[in-house]
Formats: sequence, structure tokens, C-alpha cells
Amino acid sequence: MWTKLKFDIPQQGEAGAIRQELAGTIAIVGGDQKAPIEIVADYLSQVKDHLIKNLDNQYGTKLWRTLPVTPVVAVPVVWSDRAKHKTLEAVFKGGFNNTCFPLLRPRSQKLLQSTRSNRSVTPPKTPSSRLEMSELEPTVVEEVTMGSGGQCGGNFVDRGFLKWFEDKIGIADFNKVTGCCAEELSRTSLPRKLGRMVQEFTLTAKSGFSGTEEYFLRLPALLSAIDDSERGMGDGEIQITPLDMKKIFEVPLLLTKGLLDNQIQQARRSVKVKLKCIFRVGGFAESPYMYKELSALARSYDIHAVKPPHAWSAIVRGAAAKGLEVENSAAIRSRICRRHYGTSCNKSFQSWQHDEIDAFVCPFTGLKRGKNQMNLIIMKGGELKASNTSHGKIDMCTTHWNGSSKIMTIALMVSDSDEAPPSSYDPCIYTVAQMVVDLNPVPAWEWRKASSPLGRPYHVLDYSVEISVQSTLEYSLSVNGVRYGSVTANYA
Repeated sequence: MWTKLKFDIPQQGEAGAIRQELAGTIAIVGGDQKAPIEIVADYLSQVKDHLIKNLDNQYGTKLWRTLPVTPVVAVPVVWSDRAKHKTLEAVFKGGFNNTCFPLLRPRSQKLLQSTRSNRSVTPPKTPSSRLEMSELEPTVVEEVTMGSGGQCGGNFVDRGFLKWFEDKIGIADFNKVTGCCAEELSRTSLPRKLGRMVQEFTLTAKSGFSGTEEYFLRLPALLSAIDDSERGMGDGEIQITPLDMKKIFEVPLLLTKGLLDNQIQQARRSVKVKLKCIFRVGGFAESPYMYKELSALARSYDIHAVKPPHAWSAIVRGAAAKGLEVENSAAIRSRICRRHYGTSCNKSFQSWQHDEIDAFVCPFTGLKRGKNQMNLIIMKGGELKASNTSHGKIDMCTTHWNGSSKIMTIALMVSDSDEAPPSSYDPCIYTVAQMVVDLNPVPAWEWRKASSPLGRPYHVLDYSVEISVQSTLEYSLSVNGVRYGSVTANYA
């Protein structure tokens, strides 16, 4: 389901190439095309129908429908808020919000197990964070460092194999099979003849290589008659030496090591816990060569690497653990905020703080103010406790001329930079969603009456907007501690 990549903001690298490829396919096909969210929803609706059919066959139609069912939707931890929101929307459109599945709590959780408390681990699927074991019975984890993510998973080994194959046999013979060079090959649909070879590579060399093995793969039919010992081709096969395999793994391995190095450095600057191990999860964790190389990296830092049994099933096991949670408990105690959240506002103008270009005279008060100032709600690196209903609160003031609309739109702005930018015009700032605030339900007595310098009457309201960073962003509005009105978000 490469289409899901179009949920996120445009990216660089392989993810960006896949997005461009999907866009090109749509342009070629032409006609009325479904939006990505509709395509994913159609796919999920088929998954739901298949699931219901199997549950009916296994447990009977009357039994399982009386039990609480909790679908768990896993998303990459480094995904944008927009992508998470679009994913949830697709899940609902796919039918996972009806009476059969009423308890949807979409939260990706990997439940890690350890032998001692206060134990710190780094789980590198594509490395994202460092976790601390807070409790063992039941197991509870919390993020201690923010970490990072990158495009360096198993698919990049496949791309490395294709590039190696092109270099090994030469561009001319490679073009006979593919019709193009390796760099131009489709990311989503390989030629059938080459696809069989890549599948064989995945099932043998990619999953079994530990550092010393050599492999022989069947060549596509167009190349099977070639007998060339210099290129390792003969009897319809091509040889892959241990050095070849290391070259194929080189790029994703270097990227993964770089991410881990960064996380370990973050961990060592933290005084909360001591880093004990690198904990490998996900399908890529099954690679003996990756495990060997990352174990060597761990030893250089005087820690060790752990590969639990059935590491490929971490997401499924996390979903099961989520379903087994008792009320008012969670396997993840807290997470780290990965970006700054805030809104643009205006403040009393201070010549030492604000630029003259941002100055304006407020038509309501007649006072000089500075616009385009960032009002931060949640800071990057802050702790987000799972038990908290609110992770950030911003006190706001709005002024309305008599008879004007009490529905307004506030841009929720985000920055991924380490330092919080003071101005909403900063190039690192981007809008993640438009918050539509409806103040009509707020009682009249909460509004203060005032007059402009020209004698025009208006009303003033002090209110607060709270944001909770859960699986998706959640919003609420209150006046003097009482919740009124509503806040809805339209994602960019």
C-alpha cells in the first residue's frame, strides 16, 4: 500500500521518489481518480470484511460480537500529524467505527520485555527513540530521548541489490531485462522477470547472510545463456560473494549506525537512566548480518544488542498487549514531543524585541502592537504523559465588533528545529492544521464590553485552547475553566 505515503507531507529520498511515481501513474491513467484516503479506505474495508468472515467461522456470529474488540492501528512514530490524522480518517472510512468495532484506540505500541527495572533500551526498527523500563509487572516503558528516524529499512537493501546487479552484469544486459537503468526502476512494481529474482534474493541472501556466505541466484531467462566467469555468471545463475553482500547492505547499514550513534549520544547526555542495550524489533531485525554489525557497534559503547525471538512480529504483539491493558493503565507511560507547536499572535510592541515591519496600530485599542509573533503551546523535547488529558494550554484573547461572526480560524504552526523560532515568518515554520474555533456557545456574560478610540463598541473574550498529543492531535476550548464551544481541525 504505497498510497499511504501520500498521507504525509512531501519527502525527499526514496519516499519522495515513490510519491512522484504514484503521481505519474495517476497522470498517465487519467480520468476521475480516487483520493489516497479513499484508496486506503477501500483496502481497509476489504481487510475488515475478511476479518469478520474469519471471526464468524472461528467463533460463531453470536459469540465474538458480544466481546469488546479493539483494532490497533500502527503508524511510524516520526510521521507528521497530518499523516496520522489521514490514517485515522481512512480507518473510519474503512468501516472500523461501526458497531462491530466500537473501541478503536489507534496507538502504535511495542511492548518490550527486560529482566531488570530502570533499564534503558534503544529499539532500532528505523531508530526512533530511547526507552526506559519504568515497571516490570506489568511492563511499562517511557521515552527518555527523542531520537530520530530515517529511510534505511529492508527496502533499501533491495535497491542496493538492484544497483549491484546492474554494476555486475553491465548496463546493456541489465537493460535487456528492465528496459532502463537501476535508478529509474519503479519502486512499486518491478518487471516480472526481475521481480522473481528479487524475491529469491529476499528469501535467501537478504534474510540469511551473516557475513561469510555466498549465494547463487537464478538469472532471468534473457540472461541465462551467458557464461562469463569474470561476472560470476554461468549455468543460468549469478554468484554473490560475501563482499558483494556487504556492498549491498552498505547504505542502509551506514544510515542505521548513524541514527544509533546519534541516539546513544543523546542517551549519554541524559542523567535519568543508564543505557544498557540496543533492542531490535521489526522484520529487519531478522537479518543476522545487521545483528552482527549492530552488536559490534553496541560493544564499542560497552552495551549489548538484544534480538528477541520473533522480532518481526513486534507490531502484532504490541497490538495484543494493547488489547490486554486494564482500565486506567497503559504500556507506555510517556513520550517525547518531537516538534514545537504554537500559533501566530500579536503582542504589545517593544522596539528592542520586535521589528518595525511587524508593527501596526490595533483598531480596537489604538495601541501599537507587533504581529507575526510565535506563541508556543508545546515545546520540542517536552514530556508527554499518556495519562494527561492535556499536554499544552494557550491563553488567548479575541476581540469582535458587535454583530460580527464568532467563528474564527487559527493556524496551528509547527517547527521541527531544535530552537523555537520567535516569529511565525521563520522559514522553518509550517502550518499543520487550521483550528476552527466556534465561540457562539459561550454565554454573553463571559464577554467584556469595550469601545475603540473612535467610540465603536466591541466585545472581548479571554479563553484557552488545550492540545493533547495522542495518536492524533486532540483539541478543546474553555473559558474560565469551563468548556464551551468546539474546536475542529482541518489538516493541510
